[in-house]
Amino acid sequence: MMKQKRYNLDNLDNKNCLYNLILGEKSNGKSYQVKHKKAIEYFIKHHKRFILTRRFDEDLSSEWIEQYFSDVDIEKITEGKAHCVVKYRNSIYLAKIDSEYRKKKVEKIGYAIPLSLEQRFSSASFLDVDNIIFEEFMSRTIYLKDEPNKLMTFYSTVDRKRGTTRLWLVGNTVSRICPYLEAWGIDETVKSMKQGDIEVINFKNGDTNISLGIEYCESSGGKSLAIGTAKTMIDSGAWQVDNQPKLPKSYNEYKKVFTIGFQYKNFKFLGEYLLDKEENTSFWFVKPYYKDFDKKTIVFSDCINTSKLWQTDIYNPNFPVAFTNIDKIKKILYSFKENNIFYSSDLCGTDFKQAINFMIRR
Repeated sequence: MMKQKRYNLDNLDNKNCLYNLILGEKSNGKSYQVKHKKAIEYFIKHHKRFILTRRFDEDLSSEWIEQYFSDVDIEKITEGKAHCVVKYRNSIYLAKIDSEYRKKKVEKIGYAIPLSLEQRFSSASFLDVDNIIFEEFMSRTIYLKDEPNKLMTFYSTVDRKRGTTRLWLVGNTVSRICPYLEAWGIDETVKSMKQGDIEVINFKNGDTNISLGIEYCESSGGKSLAIGTAKTMIDSGAWQVDNQPKLPKSYNEYKKVFTIGFQYKNFKFLGEYLLDKEENTSFWFVKPYYKDFDKKTIVFSDCINTSKLWQTDIYNPNFPVAFTNIDKIKKILYSFKENNIFYSSDLCGTDFKQAINFMIRR
């Protein structure tokens, strides 16, 4: 069996970036390193507290907090002064376990604050905090409305323009469709990164330089007991994908009849209407696209564009009256249905379905 490598935060930490994104496989040691080095050990060494955040209040239950820190040897780190970690209200404490197995708070070391409630803490003082840890910042399903701005507002509440609070965003590679990547303009950087890469991006805010470090963790090489489509993400840190239908024949065996573009959440795709002469059938083929769309291409998008060829609803396009072959084009577009679409890869199909803002008809 291949020996499993454990993640080491030092490689990213040594870049000394204010904001830090850590992406990778599940159970490779990301959280273990962050909570040790930027929560417990940092408090013991510097007497500065941390904030642990997740998206919702229920994500930060007392049970979850205790379980989160359960793999930290609190007794050893504190030299016997405490045995475990507990949560009381919105604070996190070191605690001792007495002879009757009751947990007694010893010292306050941090805060547990859900991002959804950031506005409640807008007037609070967190000058005792040096690190914010945002666990599970990448989601397969739901984000808060305007979430990246909520996080920045919360960060500003904590930092108070000191420039001393470091932000650690920890996530599994569950989806490349993430509002943080789009809002911060780093989606192309992340899409091009290979496992083991660390990229540092610098932003300017007036005369102030703000550094953001991104680490796409090297694969640990270990194997879980997972099966199904999540297996590659859990085992190796590859982006999680769903199985998608692929062309039954070589692409070169089909005739391209019509082409459209898609642009959603900074992802571009080309949709080609292909004809199989031998089978007398036609269908759609979707693939990634990395150039600017031709001015004559019909594009469906969530972007605002003055061109009449840029549309929002593929099933009810609003073309100019002078546009030729409108009925024929509408008929072709209406055939864009679930059972009539093939994708260039599982990743392409997964990205496409997660990025678009319309439901594909069945």
